Amino acid sequence: MMYINAFLLGGILCALFQIFMMFTKLDPPRILVLGIALGALLTPYGMMDALGSWGGAGLALMCIGAGNAIGGSFMAFLGGNPMPIAIILGLLMILTSIGIVSGAVRVAVTKGPTSKSMGAK
Repeated sequence: MMYINAFLLGGILCALFQIFMMFTKLDPPRILVLGIALGALLTPYGMMDALGSWGGAGLALMCIGAGNAIGGSFMAFLGGNPMPIAIILGLLMILTSIGIVSGAVRVAVTKGPTSKSMGAK
């Protein structure tokens, strides 16, 4: 039954975000930020815990789940535990460093940006 609940919750959330994107004509990055903000706003009210216990991975894999992690970490920080915020900031720095290094490696391997990678035909 938990697989069905996860499938239903994930499908409903994806459909709602798709409908919202179609009617507002917003681009996908703005929709993702909206989902993260929605997850962070619903966390203090316990709605994310209720949805997560019912839908499981159907919620955890969505951008709303990232907002839940951010909101929960901030609530822990306000409660006097700075460790979750430190972990999230550390992960952000690690991922940013990986992106910079992989970009530098690509430029070094290809001897600079090529016309194909810059969008020219």
